[in-house]
Amino acid sequence: MRTETDCRQPGRRYLEKQKKRRKRRKVLLLCFLSMAVIAGIFLIAAEEKEKQEQTAELHQEVYASELAGYLQAAYLTPEETRKLVIPKVRDVLTVADLQQICSVLGVEGCYEEAVMQLQNHFSTTDSTSVKKNETIVSRAQWCMYYELLLDTLQVKDTVTEAEVQYLGKVPGEQRIIADNGNYDCDLQSCRMEYGKHYVAYVQGKVLLGIKQEVGQMDAEAGKTPEKTASGNSAGTKVGLITIPETVRVLLTQDHGQKPERAGVYVLGSTTWKASASGVEAVVAAQTAADCGTWMAQNGVNEAVVEATDGGTLSLTDAGGAVQGTYAGKLHIYRKADGNTYWIVNELGMEDYLCGVVPGEMPASFAPEALKAQAVCARTYAALQVLGTAYEMYHADVDDTTDCQVYLPENANAAATEAVYATAGQILTWQGMIASIYYFSTSCGYTTGLEVWQQEALPYLGVHSLVQNEGMGSSADIFLRDGQVTAYDSESRFFRWRAVLQLAGNEQKLRHALQTAASHRDGKVVLTDGAGVQTENLTSFGTLADLGIDARSESGCVTDLRLTFENGIAHVYNENAIRNILWSICTTLTDKNGNSAHNFHMLPSAFFSVDTEEHGIYVLYGGGLGHGIGMSQYGADGMAKSGKGYVEILGTFFPGTELYTGSGE
Repeated sequence: MRTETDCRQPGRRYLEKQKKRRKRRKVLLLCFLSMAVIAGIFLIAAEEKEKQEQTAELHQEVYASELAGYLQAAYLTPEETRKLVIPKVRDVLTVADLQQICSVLGVEGCYEEAVMQLQNHFSTTDSTSVKKNETIVSRAQWCMYYELLLDTLQVKDTVTEAEVQYLGKVPGEQRIIADNGNYDCDLQSCRMEYGKHYVAYVQGKVLLGIKQEVGQMDAEAGKTPEKTASGNSAGTKVGLITIPETVRVLLTQDHGQKPERAGVYVLGSTTWKASASGVEAVVAAQTAADCGTWMAQNGVNEAVVEATDGGTLSLTDAGGAVQGTYAGKLHIYRKADGNTYWIVNELGMEDYLCGVVPGEMPASFAPEALKAQAVCARTYAALQVLGTAYEMYHADVDDTTDCQVYLPENANAAATEAVYATAGQILTWQGMIASIYYFSTSCGYTTGLEVWQQEALPYLGVHSLVQNEGMGSSADIFLRDGQVTAYDSESRFFRWRAVLQLAGNEQKLRHALQTAASHRDGKVVLTDGAGVQTENLTSFGTLADLGIDARSESGCVTDLRLTFENGIAHVYNENAIRNILWSICTTLTDKNGNSAHNFHMLPSAFFSVDTEEHGIYVLYGGGLGHGIGMSQYGADGMAKSGKGYVEILGTFFPGTELYTGSGE
């Protein structure tokens, strides 16, 4: 018998089922709506990404200041561009500015052709924008226009593209440091960022401007930047590099550091021959011959000269006097004018270093110090050989301080032994060839790249070479202390004294300051009496005071203040500080009180200042050189204390690895 409750159960079950159905419907509806929202978000994101990819190039603007670099290829100096072109264009280039540039260069027809090409190349939206004079020009559009401009000016064949990693500025020069060598560059127009990789326009040794940032280019293509042995990519990964076996050196030292010459005379220590395009001439040992005339008579523009049986080749003047002697081959090139030549010495990497190391470190230094120097020189050369800076000369490096001084006649047994004892070894940092610096003598501490106003590298920093005490709390006291003992305190310039005299030299000081300030690179900043930054100190009056406002952790001066009657000059760069103060230096003595000669700047920027009467300042300084990387006297002191070259290199370049070329 069913109860009343039992009779109500079927209805209750029905209602519960209905509630569950409605709940499921709500859940399904919410899920559907959520999926729709998510799909919408993805769709919007995809559309936005596509839009960004389509317009990415259009947002890479080109600044007027960059023209000073680019237009060097159009026979304008940076100063001429800043005077004749930049005042007529906007800060960020527009289509109308392209017309202005063409007008100044006298190639008005190039503008119409450029606009037509830009319209044909870019999308409909972009081509519409090209027609609007006020529209900002993208870097891709600028590069298309620039290459057309070069073609119109008939200089396109002289401009190449090179991939470079920007590693900072060469101190005191209008040049930059790159992973594949150094380039001349107008620093005011250079917009590169430290450590980044770029495709750049290059004309000979001059970097003109940026075409594309490699990281952006690879990201758009979904690639990871990588370096190959040829150097034509975005890094210097050791796993992909074979340390070059040979080096091609552009010779200039025998000819007043000028590569081009009117004639070429060669003398061989053994029988030697010159060959070119199927013609050959054999010359007896110790006999000189006029290779230039021989090339002209045979109508050839390139010849290779080789000595037999491992002999050497000497370049002589027309009278037979030897100017330089070289191992390996000589490649002689004749210019199109038929009357001018240049010479490239091709030889093995280790033979090349035998002519480099003696010029950098005395043979009297300890063997382990010489080995450390050899590794540094090889590391530097390996980067240079991978570069393209001397491509127009069919060379890798030159023989001057622009690369490393190469004087094979200075070769000695100690340096040669060090080179071959470390054959094939270079320093690397996280899989890349390290950027190596070295100098003569520290003040007791090395420093980092901040003294050049550059971004720091982890393995280039402050390292103590002091053996008996530290700097303590005062760099001023430390730099005056003649009793400090350090690994490089045997150097005569471990401590030095300079007297600066304003009387009779103030015009030199003003000229040095004005010249440095005119570069507008941040090394020197001038502020007038009203506190307004200026580029001219003609109204500053007489120098009233000279002082140090800041030092790096190492003790190097990084802010030199010169207070005038109506203005203040701040010098923030180590190299600029040394150059500017040298203009009023009257006396320089070493730690022993002996006069020093043949200097062109202060020994270092590690110094303390005393102010005396009548505009006289006395500097108490320490060290010789910029202070970055390896102290050569310090390396010698370490070697004499029993340290090996690997430990020495590890002290100056901590975190780097010694790569041997065999994967060890």
